[in-house]
Amino acid sequence: MVKLDEKELKEGKKQLEGVLILCWVMAILTGIGILSGFGWGHLGILNNYLDDPFTLHAATDVIRNLISFPFRMVYSLIVPALYIVELIGIYQRRVFAVPLGRAVLVVTMVFFFPVGTIIGAVLWKRFNHPLSKKYLNYEN
Repeated sequence: MVKLDEKELKEGKKQLEGVLILCWVMAILTGIGILSGFGWGHLGILNNYLDDPFTLHAATDVIRNLISFPFRMVYSLIVPALYIVELIGIYQRRVFAVPLGRAVLVVTMVFFFPVGTIIGAVLWKRFNHPLSKKYLNYEN
């Protein structure tokens, strides 16, 4: 770890405040999205077939949905996990916080277009600032 004086430490931390706010907001929003049924909504798949007559197509559809549910659930948990791991990395001043932060910004820019693209473009330069790299012990 590089020893930083108080001024560099304060400036490096200040450079990453916007990224911290973005990660907190997105972790909360995506977590609420998953807990509110976005990821769990596939459990109600049987309700669609209870009123209809039994067909072989309906049975295979139910089996396919039940088998693929764990995989879809894992994919829906990846996005909030990215934001949470990024928060942990920044608070603990880990080296992986810079590349993971860039990945988080790309995910934000892609999935939350056009607002996410504007926010990502503004915050991208924060990771390239020399004092924020020094604060996170990131060396090229």
